Amino acid sequence: MRPLRNRHDVLQGSPPEAGHGVRALLTARAAADTGEPQHTAPAPAQVLLAVPLLRVVGPPGRRRVVVGQARVTAREHADDDAEETSEDGVDPQVTLVLNAVWHEARGWHADHDVAPEVDDELVAALARPAHRIGGDARSVAVDMGKALAEGSRNAVAQLRALRYDLERRIADELAARSDQPLRPLLAAVLELATAMGQARDQASAALRDGLWIWLWDDTVYDHNGQHSDTRVDADTLPDWASTHRLGLRHCEAMARELEEEVSRLHALLGSMSTFAVAQSTDAQNRFTLLVGVGAAVIGLPALILALYGADAYLPLDSFDRAWRALLPVGATALAAAAAAIRWMPGTARPHHYAVAAVAVAAVLVMLLVAGALTPG
Repeated sequence: MRPLRNRHDVLQGSPPEAGHGVRALLTARAAADTGEPQHTAPAPAQVLLAVPLLRVVGPPGRRRVVVGQARVTAREHADDDAEETSEDGVDPQVTLVLNAVWHEARGWHADHDVAPEVDDELVAALARPAHRIGGDARSVAVDMGKALAEGSRNAVAQLRALRYDLERRIADELAARSDQPLRPLLAAVLELATAMGQARDQASAALRDGLWIWLWDDTVYDHNGQHSDTRVDADTLPDWASTHRLGLRHCEAMARELEEEVSRLHALLGSMSTFAVAQSTDAQNRFTLLVGVGAAVIGLPALILALYGADAYLPLDSFDRAWRALLPVGATALAAAAAAIRWMPGTARPHHYAVAAVAVAAVLVMLLVAGALTPG
């Protein structure tokens, strides 16, 4: 599929703020379909920055977590398309290289075969944070790169909110306040941990590579590099060098915060696994108890009737015969059911005893009807 290429206003804020943002050409590609080396040198008269892309878009219930890389390029004096350049004569472009998209609809799941397109929800997410963009091509690219990296870092808070929501739903399940199965919650925790892990890897790679600035400015890369000992006189650095350094700090904070989130999700996954084992054990114990209760309900009345005989009360064609024959059965069944409810794992509630009493009464009615219809 041919990537869509449309111009949109980005980084203007939501709602738009005067004097903020820039109109840029947006292009989206699937990471597996780029056909490019890991580091692509910019074309002549172009500058290039690559920053991590993390956005949470869509309304609750249909949210998507978009993970990938945003490549910002800018060139000056685009005479062939002068009407699309900025006020400073700079033509900015943003290429979204999408690694995967996680969808909330029908349970969190990953779509690695992403469509190379920019939809309205993703465009709206690129409007934040509001940022002033201006200057030559290098200043525009660095300003946009720093702002996009800041937006990706801000999206970590939205992922944290998703984790809080999962923790709340798990608490509801533990407290029996909901009947949601445990398996989908386990899958959601694992999917979000994977999404956060991939986003963390993007942030770490961007920090290590200096946002790819080494492709066209070794001096700033050496000065702002994560492990570089090279320091240059600040007076000789361009004005946008400090903005580039801020972009690196956003990547560093993003990687650190995502590492914490991944650790918490993995700890949550371990706790849920322990709970699942305990829940399975409770279910087995409950089944064993129910089997024992069933045996008691059937066996004890049969033993009583076998010891003392029931021929004198059959057929059950009168009230006197019926209550004398069915009293041992009903009393034993009620006692066994009450004991089962009392000892069964979980909290015994009044409606549990009511349901047991109704079930015993139904059995007695069935026996009474069968006895009355049996030929004498």
